[in-house]
Amino acid sequence: MANQPRPLLRLKGHELLPADEDRRLEVGVYDVLLPCRKYEVAYKIAILGKVSQSLEFLLRLVKAVPGIEEGSAAAFFGFEQAEISYVLNEATGPGLVERREGRLWLTPAGDALFREGADDPSIYTVEERRRDLGFDLLAIAPQPPRAIDSVEMSLPELPIADPARTGKVGDRIFERFSRFFHELAERRDREQVQQPDLYSVDRVVPKDRFQVPVRVRVFAQASAPSLPEIDLSSWRAEHEISDRPQIESAAAMLIDDLKVNGNHIGVPQAYEVLVDLAPEFLKEFVTKSGLNVNRYWREAVGRAGEPRVDRKTVPIIGPLYTEANARRLLDVVDYGLRSGADQPEFLLSVAPQTRLWGATTQNRDTLSYLRRRIAAVAPASATELRAVCLFPGKAPWFVDRTFDEVLAADFSHLPPALEIMIVPHIAVAVLAHAPIGASSGYAVPFGWASFDENVVTRTQAFVADKLWTFMCDRETPDRLIKELQPRQKVESSGS
Repeated sequence: MANQPRPLLRLKGHELLPADEDRRLEVGVYDVLLPCRKYEVAYKIAILGKVSQSLEFLLRLVKAVPGIEEGSAAAFFGFEQAEISYVLNEATGPGLVERREGRLWLTPAGDALFREGADDPSIYTVEERRRDLGFDLLAIAPQPPRAIDSVEMSLPELPIADPARTGKVGDRIFERFSRFFHELAERRDREQVQQPDLYSVDRVVPKDRFQVPVRVRVFAQASAPSLPEIDLSSWRAEHEISDRPQIESAAAMLIDDLKVNGNHIGVPQAYEVLVDLAPEFLKEFVTKSGLNVNRYWREAVGRAGEPRVDRKTVPIIGPLYTEANARRLLDVVDYGLRSGADQPEFLLSVAPQTRLWGATTQNRDTLSYLRRRIAAVAPASATELRAVCLFPGKAPWFVDRTFDEVLAADFSHLPPALEIMIVPHIAVAVLAHAPIGASSGYAVPFGWASFDENVVTRTQAFVADKLWTFMCDRETPDRLIKELQPRQKVESSGS
């Protein structure tokens, strides 16, 4: 009997998730500016029209029977002499039919009215057009300008692989206008004119430059979260993105440049803070060496993550300002508001020291949603609810314009990978921006949000203890410290 092959013994790898539990996660959102320019384009279009019914019948007959006698043509249609004379004048006037010795032939112009594969003759008229049109400077594709607000105008630009090429765009507009003509055709031409075709592009004059925000969403498989993939579907439809591969490549270059080494940004220290502030919530994932990140990651991916009365702390994956996480954060705040706490004076964000954190209007929108929700539920206070950011280093303009106040510091004792959001006495969220499952790669925001009173108190005390490094002026930090002080004693039971 032939020897049966022995089954291979496969050791279980260190994969983050088994294949049957893998899923796609949103791990980043960025708004970046696409450089564009307006061009005045002068061009001509050939507009397809229809000949009159009597002329059409005559042309088709002469096409089928070259050299037909005029009398035979009249008899074929049953025309009187006056009628056939009128139709012949309509045909010979523009040079479509030639009359010779009482017979009829199509001229080259008349024959050209019959397009290949078409039985019916068609005529064209040429009309001039002149329009101001926007094109991006990367793919040289149509991009209409729009008004942008103060946050958007301070966003970073998409990287340009070859900046010298942007100065030669005008020469390429002739070809690119032809490529996208039917997308650029005027609405009245599309609606009122049958089949307008581009006849010629005569002149291109460059005009003002402008910028348009492009939303880049970042996704990753849960099994390999530090290997990101970009998604531009919030900006344009898939078939339009396929016409703009240069923009897709620029967005991929931007995200690839955000990869970090976990040790260089203090990821282990950020994990320690996650555990110290919510020890009861994370106790099942802590070993002698600290937080078992892979195990907590699997748990976070598998959980729904929705807060409940008996689930006061929930996992968070991705930035707080993704649409899903913003809703989850609002739910956490709603539960926290049930405690009857007074409306706080501010919302406090401690920014991580990762590039392009907050480079999206979704950050501002999430803060606005929080303010409206708190103002609608909590008792009104004498002061306006303000958004304050603690930013280690010099804050970029888009952060300055997102928050009401930004307190900067030349140095900070906070781990660079750590992000904290505090709604005083109501709710908190703490995230570590870290390559998951690898020593380096894309830094995925990863942590928890909580309305547990003990977790909230610990987090506020932790931040209040670090505020002294942000004391650019004395009044603001003192006000923040006062607001972060516990309003009542909380016993040290778990989270």
